[in-house]
Amino acid sequence: MKRLFRYITLSVLCVVGATLLPSCDDDRIPSDVMDEAAMTAFFKDAYTLEGFYAVETGFRYDTLYPEMAASYDSLFARHGITAEDFERSVKWYVRHGDRYERIHKEVVHYFDSVVNL
Repeated sequence: MKRLFRYITLSVLCVVGATLLPSCDDDRIPSDVMDEAAMTAFFKDAYTLEGFYAVETGFRYDTLYPEMAASYDSLFARHGITAEDFERSVKWYVRHGDRYERIHKEVVHYFDSVVNL
């Protein structure tokens, strides 16, 4: 009876372990998602672009929509990605909030250091 109990316990532990083990890989960034450094660099450039248009238009972005769209197209090209690549990456990072928060903090720190020069 003890042997059967150990066997069942061991079997349950193996099944649970095998189920939980793949979830550890869930934190790995998929190959079709931008890595943290690339996301950080893109956000720095995008925030700079947004800031420029905010100042130029008095926060009336709708007056420069074609120019902004062209600027974003150039920004995507500069970073070697498409809008779809960026959107897919953002969706992944939103589901992994700790990584998204780390990127955001780094971008904010960057702009804080630029402003405080």
